[in-house]
Amino acid sequence: MAKVHDRGGRQDAGPIPMAEHHYTLWEKRTHALSNLLRRKMDLYKVDEKRRTLESMEPAQYESLRYYERWVVATESLLVEKGAMTSQEIDREQRERARVHTVPVPAGHAAEEHDHEHLPEDTRTELNPWEARIDAILSLLDQRGLITADEIRREVEAMDSRDPAQGARIVARAWADPAFKSRLMADAKAAVAELGIDASALNHLVVLENTERLHHMIVCTLCSCYPTPILGLPPDWYKSLAYRSRAVSEPRSVLREFGLDLEPDVEVRVVDSTADTRYLVLPVRPAGTENLGEQELAALVTRDCMVGVASPRA
Repeated sequence: MAKVHDRGGRQDAGPIPMAEHHYTLWEKRTHALSNLLRRKMDLYKVDEKRRTLESMEPAQYESLRYYERWVVATESLLVEKGAMTSQEIDREQRERARVHTVPVPAGHAAEEHDHEHLPEDTRTELNPWEARIDAILSLLDQRGLITADEIRREVEAMDSRDPAQGARIVARAWADPAFKSRLMADAKAAVAELGIDASALNHLVVLENTERLHHMIVCTLCSCYPTPILGLPPDWYKSLAYRSRAVSEPRSVLREFGLDLEPDVEVRVVDSTADTRYLVLPVRPAGTENLGEQELAALVTRDCMVGVASPRA
């Protein structure tokens, strides 16, 4: 029987949540910490993190949001590996709450601020998940394992990645057949020609759409996504509804995104993995033969590189 995290084909999912999500600083720090633990320390591997997430009780998994699950998984692994104890995290969290809790100024929302860089009169009480990850980061910094400066640089690196990078890749492939051939043969090497570093990915595969074949990317088990190319994934990609329905009713899902394909177009759903990430090369719009690469890139959206939309006309 499939565990709660395996959403492929589940019948209890509703509509796809389309609202765009602004990542808060604590969410970015949680993601940055995961990246650094994986790269820097022999304490944290992707398969171990997946094991921790996938072993959650169904009620806990369903009740937590995406990065809240990451906080639980990170703490569990750090405790399991002997880097710290839950009691130490509890104490650090209480100490930080004692220092940083002040009245919330009128008109300010707690999650919208970087508390460590706000004036004293505008600091606010952290939400429990923000406080938990801050306590973990503080302990790692105190022990010289991962410093606050490393977290800051990793967040800045994450912020520098956005779908415009992917749009450049698509535009070059449309305009340069030789580059397209190299991209299809060895995507990581080809994107490096454009100064885009995809070395964090084990494998990057580009899937070419045609007039008769349309690719659509999902990750039914978690949220594997070409982050070095497109930046952090949208909420809909991580949602339980998208992960459930993409494999069982892809055309219905595409219609919710406003894409109604002709019946004779084959829809091929591709499931991402921790080892292999995918990028869709959409069909070049008609009438763009005289456009330069910069103009072509302006037609390419994040969603069409995931396969749930077409390029702008």
